[in-house]
Amino acid sequence: MSNKLSWTQPEAISRLRVHEGVRASESNLLGEFPQEREISSYFHAIWGRIEENLDLPLTSDEALRKFKSLVIYDMPDGTRSTLSVNADIDVGVDAALYCVALIHTLKSLGSKRCVIMTHTSYNRGRGAEGIGRIFKLVSSGTKLMARYAEAERIGINMLGLREEYEMREHLGNLPSVPKSAFDVFFLVDYAEELFDDPRIRAGFETLPEVDVCVRHTKLNMSGGWIPTKLLNSTFMYCQNGTLLSNWDFEELTALASLALLAKVMHRGEGLVKMYGDIDEVKARYQLRELRLFNEQVYLRENPTKLFFVGSPHGMYQFYF
Repeated sequence: MSNKLSWTQPEAISRLRVHEGVRASESNLLGEFPQEREISSYFHAIWGRIEENLDLPLTSDEALRKFKSLVIYDMPDGTRSTLSVNADIDVGVDAALYCVALIHTLKSLGSKRCVIMTHTSYNRGRGAEGIGRIFKLVSSGTKLMARYAEAERIGINMLGLREEYEMREHLGNLPSVPKSAFDVFFLVDYAEELFDDPRIRAGFETLPEVDVCVRHTKLNMSGGWIPTKLLNSTFMYCQNGTLLSNWDFEELTALASLALLAKVMHRGEGLVKMYGDIDEVKARYQLRELRLFNEQVYLRENPTKLFFVGSPHGMYQFYF
């Protein structure tokens, strides 16, 4: 049987309707965001399944407390190829709703900061039509983000608003929130070469150190590397596109939970790794090299999301 997906298949069509029950007007969607206790209950259930499958010595209560120091860098993508888009909502609003919902989820779990890629200057390589589409997405989502930020005391930090940037005036007037409960750092018209300019690089010093980079739909970091801020970070790939019509809050809680897991599993690794004894080296070699460790973990029946998380001994594929 062919593995190719035919868009005439009933299951393919029904997949696009999974979230029709929560689709509504932009205002209604903001009003329907779940309370902190509901998202917390999602987390405890999801982490319990992670703990059971991986035999983790970390309870959900202990894990939840670790969100306070977790910094996720999310790189949204897939707005052109994710076909769950709600016809009643502008695609730019749908994309912005994803970002707002992610912020809401992280804040509800106790996180204090995150970084989100808005777009890179490399997108200009698509020509006037391509970059124009991105400007339209940014423009249509700005008011939504501003309204949520004021209501929930979210500090919005726009990094990359150079004088010549076409959307500078539009994005530079976002409200300032004193004593914010959560801070989000948006990278705007970003290019790695910006760090070659000391004046621009100084503006990025406000960025927090990133723990986990989350990349959607494309398994790479092309164009989004942040020099000096990713030295101790790890990477998580999510195969699914970033429109809120393609997500619900239980799935977003799974994303946050697995990002935390990625950080936990890489603690003491990377640039600071020190081997304690030869037995640790042998155990790692056996899993990584001899067994070619690669484990699939199903966190619920009928999964709709796929995440790839690396570990010191191999890859995990989490289906949720």
